[in-house]
Amino acid sequence: MNLRVLSCGVRWALMVSLTLGVAGMSAACVAGHDEPGPAPSSRTVSAVPATTTAAGILPTELVGAWESAQPGSNTTLAYRFTADGRYAHVGVLTYPLSPASNEYYLLKRTSAGAVEVDGRTLTLRPSSATTTRKDPAHPGDDYTDRPDSLAPRRFVWSLTDEVFTLTDEDGLRFVFRRVQS
Repeated sequence: MNLRVLSCGVRWALMVSLTLGVAGMSAACVAGHDEPGPAPSSRTVSAVPATTTAAGILPTELVGAWESAQPGSNTTLAYRFTADGRYAHVGVLTYPLSPASNEYYLLKRTSAGAVEVDGRTLTLRPSSATTTRKDPAHPGDDYTDRPDSLAPRRFVWSLTDEVFTLTDEDGLRFVFRRVQS
């Protein structure tokens, strides 16, 4: 199985299903997403004004599909935000078990729920979240759609020239680009 083909297929399925996120993965899993975006330009939206957005309404700049998939990375993250304050998130980590093997380890996390923006703070409040693990080397430890934490996650957000950045409470920075949906 070709990892590049799997990644493209996974990204397509993620955008269609509107669901997944990698929240509990180690920093090593997201290190490829900690790359700086392009240099700031005159068109920067750091956040909405200091007031809180009305319940169920998001800034129009955030509405749509966003993806983080760095070249050579084994991780893809995707979000979809809707104007009524909902989100879906998917995160997929895959890597070959060995250079000679056609078998891949897979860790996938999905979540969906409500999103709130208060100034520079973006809060995700999942109403559903699951994790799937497939490891051909240890199939007895595999699981599918295991319920995951519904704890809210808070980020500092910014948006510059179609580059959306989320920084979590531990300082990990995730950089997304808008994708056509």
